[in-house]
Amino acid sequence: MSLRYLQNFPSHYWKSYRSMRDSFYECPLEYDIGDEAFQKMVVDVLPKQESLKALGIGSGQGKLDCIHMGRMLTRVSRIDNTVVEPSLEAVEVYKSLLSGDLSDRVTTSWYQETFQQYQKRRESSTGDTEKFHFISVVHSLYYTGNDGSSIGYLIDLLEENGVLFIAIQNDESGFIKFFRKAVESYGPRYNNTTRGYTTSQVVKLLNADGRVNYNVVKNRHKIDVTACFEADSSKGSLVLDFLTHVVDFTSTFSKNVLQSLLDYLKSPDCSEILSDGRIILHLKWDAIIITKK
Repeated sequence: MSLRYLQNFPSHYWKSYRSMRDSFYECPLEYDIGDEAFQKMVVDVLPKQESLKALGIGSGQGKLDCIHMGRMLTRVSRIDNTVVEPSLEAVEVYKSLLSGDLSDRVTTSWYQETFQQYQKRRESSTGDTEKFHFISVVHSLYYTGNDGSSIGYLIDLLEENGVLFIAIQNDESGFIKFFRKAVESYGPRYNNTTRGYTTSQVVKLLNADGRVNYNVVKNRHKIDVTACFEADSSKGSLVLDFLTHVVDFTSTFSKNVLQSLLDYLKSPDCSEILSDGRIILHLKWDAIIITKK
């Protein structure tokens, strides 16, 4: 039986993502670096002019995009916003967040498509030379392939002195370690692009490119994955689907393989076990803020 990769089933993706997001433990829900850091490394760097052009790749439900735009609007009067997001459900939520001051000062173009589809469509249109002052790629670079070309393409899309904001898992993240262990268990059955990037891979590509300066801001989140160990827990099954990026993961592999992976998930490599028995997975993620020279 072939594996069903989560990103190919947008509705199930968002169900599993919400289950994972709702399991965050003692930490904010959004991947935000905070007002002060964003002001210093993004807002203060952007040109002070009437309007800016922003691009969101895999913006999801748009909460972080809206936070970022609210901050940038302290420097400019208007933002022309482009959103590339394949999930219709996520786009509808995003649209509902664009209210009040944002709806008056932000004009948005919506593209319900993947990054690859967006790139292919632009490259087939000789007249599309639009560039952006700010590009946001929040935990979506994993889905853009493994050959490194997407980083160069995103830099190409930046205006001079533009800022590329990437949020991505660190190589030491319990999430990444568990995912890699799952990939090993898949063996030759696994043929997916989500192995993608981690911080070290992005930094290596940026150093080789030579057109940018960048800063790395380290961050931490925790996820309560206790439900993953509870028999017949629909929430736990959905969280495992997200962690492995396979639809109906618990039904896909043998009990022995599943048990081996669950044992690794609760091991010190990935998680800690609290005194009350809850199992907490550690996510180590970085914000990479890139400025085009």
